[in-house]
Amino acid sequence: MKTLLTIILGLSLGGLLAQAADGEAKPKPAPALPDWVKKYDKNGDGKLDQEERAALQKDRQAEMLKKYDKNGDGKLDKEERAALNADKKKAKEAK
Repeated sequence: MKTLLTIILGLSLGGLLAQAADGEAKPKPAPALPDWVKKYDKNGDGKLDQEERAALQKDRQAEMLKKYDKNGDGKLDKEERAALNADKKKAKEAK
């Protein structure tokens, strides 16, 4: 009888431990990085360091000039800057 009780107790306790192990916190996978971060994250650490941010900023400025610099002088004059600000305002309102 003691042997049977010991076996039942052991199996019950083993089941509880197994169930508790299933409930342990499992490490969450890292969130997927946006494509633009992947493009500029040259060292692959999942974040942008100072040099990577500088490259991002340079590319964004080039894109902005290409889109808004209508007279092609390499800088935004008052009217071109107004168009940029109007587009920013529209984008903000759309959110």
